[in-house]
Amino acid sequence: MAVRAAYAAGFEAEAKTPDGMMESRAFRSRRERQETSRLRLLPAASPPEAPIEAPPGAGLVHAYLIDTDPARRAQVHKQLSGRSNMVVRAYRDYASFLAEADLLDAGCVILSDDGMDAENRGGTADAWLDFIRQSRQKGRFACILLTREGNMRFAIDAMKAGAVDCLLLSHTQHALLGTVEDALALVRAARAEQDASSEARGQIERLTARERDVLHGLLYGKSNKMIALDLGISPRTVEIYRAHLMEKLGTHSLSETLRIAFLAGIA
Repeated sequence: MAVRAAYAAGFEAEAKTPDGMMESRAFRSRRERQETSRLRLLPAASPPEAPIEAPPGAGLVHAYLIDTDPARRAQVHKQLSGRSNMVVRAYRDYASFLAEADLLDAGCVILSDDGMDAENRGGTADAWLDFIRQSRQKGRFACILLTREGNMRFAIDAMKAGAVDCLLLSHTQHALLGTVEDALALVRAARAEQDASSEARGQIERLTARERDVLHGLLYGKSNKMIALDLGISPRTVEIYRAHLMEKLGTHSLSETLRIAFLAGIA
């Protein structure tokens, strides 16, 4: 009986493993400790990556309103602010705007012609015409003029200087948003052209002096033989320089090469 009891106790101290084999409690405890140690050595799971967010200001467009009339300034500001991605800043005069202009983002400038009568325009009107002209050349700002029916002379001068459009104050509410969109499209196009020109200049700067000589010859429509005569080298050497410069510019045809040269401002 004692032997049978001891055998039964030993049997109860054992348990079946998943594959049906028998193991003792001591062995099972040792195996569990080894499994725990192995799990501790495993690398911790990486936390889920945070979604990539757009930088602040991405997708925003900017409008700058200059009007001496507080009521009209507030009305136009409210109208423009209805667009969710538009940032509108209002100024009571040209001087206030000009003091911040160099620090502002590119965008649309909306100007009221108050105080710019044809008979007594003064220096402010001439300064505005200069600003419109320079903005058109640089592409940072596109200007819209809000004018009165009796002040068409300044409106004509503003259009000649490069204003996108001139709107009568009495019809501003219906036409302003569409005109602002046209002005912003011009600013985007100017910025894209500037970026392309900057990239092209960077590509041209990677060329050697001799490769630039060959490129100038191509710009003038010269053949490899003519370029070789001008530079005092063989046509085969010109072909080698031409292949190298096209490789550096990332172009595959003469037209693509000339396009980059034109964008870089090489005449």
